[in-house]
Amino acid sequence: MTRSISLPMYDFPEVHASSMALLEALSVAFAAVGEDAQPSFPESSVHEHLMTMWKDDNTLLSQSCGLPFVEALHDYVDVVATLKWADISDDRGWYRTVIVVREAQGAATLGEVGGLQPVITNPQSLSGWCSLGVALSEVTTDPQFVQPYVESGGHAKSLQMLQDKRADIASIDPGTFQLLSRHRPTLTRGLRIIGHGPLVPATPLHVSKIRNVSLEQARESVLEVISRPELAGARADIGIDGVVPMSNEDYSAIAPLVERAHAILPR
Repeated sequence: MTRSISLPMYDFPEVHASSMALLEALSVAFAAVGEDAQPSFPESSVHEHLMTMWKDDNTLLSQSCGLPFVEALHDYVDVVATLKWADISDDRGWYRTVIVVREAQGAATLGEVGGLQPVITNPQSLSGWCSLGVALSEVTTDPQFVQPYVESGGHAKSLQMLQDKRADIASIDPGTFQLLSRHRPTLTRGLRIIGHGPLVPATPLHVSKIRNVSLEQARESVLEVISRPELAGARADIGIDGVVPMSNEDYSAIAPLVERAHAILPR
């Protein structure tokens, strides 16, 4: 059975060729250790569709958000690594979201966003929902401090809603914000970063629990491939400057954050 390998969290059309270079190299490396797999590009970025794909036995390796892993995927997959983002991630591969508003609104700090309209990607998003709620919990204990959130379905869509004045504040994955600032500047122009989310492990790369290869072999394959010198151009194009080993336990820090977020931005 040929299974799929995908990197769906940052596969924008502008960097598709670089994503393909990484996926093809990963497919060859996994074939060398007995796993028949090929690059895959999910047709839908809708959260429910991605969840189905991540849980599918036909998916060998993929990348998800940390919160879905903790809440729904840990019975299906094992974490092997995370990407390290240039000028964003720390040495462990942890990072903070950027919290943005329109410059014209005048807010310069999170304490000044009372009454504004948040937009989240979806309530299962560590960066798009949880990180915003935790950041707000640093300045208020009032769940009515901001208006009830609206959902966009994706970070680029959240930024577009800010630009269209259909929402006022959003928390954006920093790797995505960096990519969109470079390739779609109309989405980020005129926005101000007024804060950051909590320090969290970046989006996990994980392998199916149904596999021929051992977890350590899978981790070594991913680390070796993504670190290859010949893929430096592809990494730089996406904004990656490395890869860091991760395990399921690294994401245990997320559960307490969910409780804090829920108190301010209830799901």
